[in-house]
Amino acid sequence: MSVELGHTRGPQPRAGAQSRGAGAQHRRGCRTGLQKFCLVASAVLVFGGVVAATGCGASSEPTTAKTRATTPTTRATTTTTTLSLEQILARRDASYRPLKGIYLTAYSAASPTKLAGLVKIADETEINAFVIDVKDNSGYVIYNSGAPLAKSLGLVKPQIKDIDGLIAKLVRHDITPIARIVCFQDSALAKKRPDLAVKSKKTGGSFLDSSKAMYTNPYSREVWEYLVQVAEDAAKHGFREIQFDYVRFPSGSVADAVYPGGDTPKEDAIAGFLAFARPRLEKLGVWVSADVFGIVLQVKNDGGIGQKIEKVAANVDIVCPMIYPSHYAKGSYGFANPNANPHDLMSLALKDMKAKLTGTGARGRPWFQDFTLGKPAYGVTQVKAQIRAAKEQGIDEWILWNASNKYTVGALGPN
Repeated sequence: MSVELGHTRGPQPRAGAQSRGAGAQHRRGCRTGLQKFCLVASAVLVFGGVVAATGCGASSEPTTAKTRATTPTTRATTTTTTLSLEQILARRDASYRPLKGIYLTAYSAASPTKLAGLVKIADETEINAFVIDVKDNSGYVIYNSGAPLAKSLGLVKPQIKDIDGLIAKLVRHDITPIARIVCFQDSALAKKRPDLAVKSKKTGGSFLDSSKAMYTNPYSREVWEYLVQVAEDAAKHGFREIQFDYVRFPSGSVADAVYPGGDTPKEDAIAGFLAFARPRLEKLGVWVSADVFGIVLQVKNDGGIGQKIEKVAANVDIVCPMIYPSHYAKGSYGFANPNANPHDLMSLALKDMKAKLTGTGARGRPWFQDFTLGKPAYGVTQVKAQIRAAKEQGIDEWILWNASNKYTVGALGPN
């Protein structure tokens, strides 16, 4: 019973400490929950406890079934008031709604043609959230971020030229923007600051995983601070959720890896980072989520990567297991070919997810497979099977992953 840890996200595009459990606080908002929160404090900026709530952008676009009924003036300050953390969280949680999302690369988000096609999917189907690369697998921040270390080290590559315009557009279409921040797989920072990298026993230089990617040290407080700065800046631009991906140690063949300062279990380092990040981000009125390997739903330990799900869940609002049937090894859950049994495998994995998260205070929002890796090819039948399994388990949130951002629209329900 195992998952192939070498695969995290399916085929990649060629180019392009613990805090409060929040699950009990979440309330399911109506379809216009994002609009209501936008009018109050969508792009929440916190300066010493003073919250400045800004508008979400005006537009001359024609309205659709999901566009804003009321559109504030672009970046107009509507109110400035002192709010307690409890008030900020109450406003945040009052706007919560179950999310059904898709993943967007920076290329897709920056391309008017690609973005229009993906927005059209959201306008016409049940999709109501976009998970967008903010700091991607290369390690670069993909818009003109104000994060100090990213700027000083030249780690900003602004593929998305107008991040505020993008967020405004999504809000007008009732699409919740989620910032994907790749954490410890970070060749860019490791090259600029080798002192922050995972080390190689053999060479003394930076450790390279099987794909030749470098990792920053999950024990480093300076790395933690850098990641939180990137997340804070994204929140200040209006992203409603910060989703930490690769929030783990390297996987696969790691006998050569050395972690300076690593005197505690890996699971405590990952939980410690999330506990460090969450209070800073809560002040900005956003939710915090973390992607985890599907294997952590099955094993009792951290799977060797620092992702003990109970400890992760104690320090985030939402846990997002990557339950891709193609990533499960032969024999997992009793299936000779897990990839050929998306419904039944998903049903068992989601039962494990619910059991693991019970009592943690965190919600579960799984990632589903909408790409082909091996046989059979994935299409309407396979994607629908995963969604149906979630519905049968009473789970009303999920996200589809396709590295090329080509989604199976025929598997989606109507708006």
